[in-house]
Amino acid sequence: MPKKNNFSDLPSRFQKIWQKAGPLLKAGRPGDFQHAQETVRFILDYKGRLKIDQNILVPVAIMHDVGHYAILPEHFKYITGPEKITNGKLVHMLAGAKIARDILKTVKYPSRLSQEIVEMISVHDAEQLQGANLKKIYNTDNKRIFHDIDCLDRYTEARIEAFRKMYSRAEFLRLLTEMSDGFFYPEFKKLTRERLKSLVNL
Repeated sequence: MPKKNNFSDLPSRFQKIWQKAGPLLKAGRPGDFQHAQETVRFILDYKGRLKIDQNILVPVAIMHDVGHYAILPEHFKYITGPEKITNGKLVHMLAGAKIARDILKTVKYPSRLSQEIVEMISVHDAEQLQGANLKKIYNTDNKRIFHDIDCLDRYTEARIEAFRKMYSRAEFLRLLTEMSDGFFYPEFKKLTRERLKSLVNL
């Protein structure tokens, strides 16, 4: 885990992005700041067989949930209907893409990379949108790799404890197993199964 909140060991080419995004993550949903740190750390420490493009994936990891900062409590009365949670996911992706574009422009990040980063943030939670064609949306290695790394958060001790409180043991095991089936890469799917087995004493 990174030391303190300044992420002082983050490679210098990403520091300005973190300095801009960090305060917004803190002002957003509880846990988003820590989730961003943990996701970045996983990418930086990755030693697997996949080709990891840090110059794309680290900025995405830093900023992918920054859109929650733009959704204030009073906005939720407008995010209505039976798909309220789903609609909130869409809003945070679109707002996050706009914020990310502004941050990348401010820090003068290479434009050839920024376009892909912004586009990835705009769709990173697409699996939450009913009827979305995921094969069409997650149509690059970077999108698929980030999807899996981002979703590993569901298999942490804190998140599994939250599932325990919401569902029966059988229900949350079924849900987490189904989520694991949605991973694109076998090595990440295997990791979810290992974490689940370890944390719930299967």
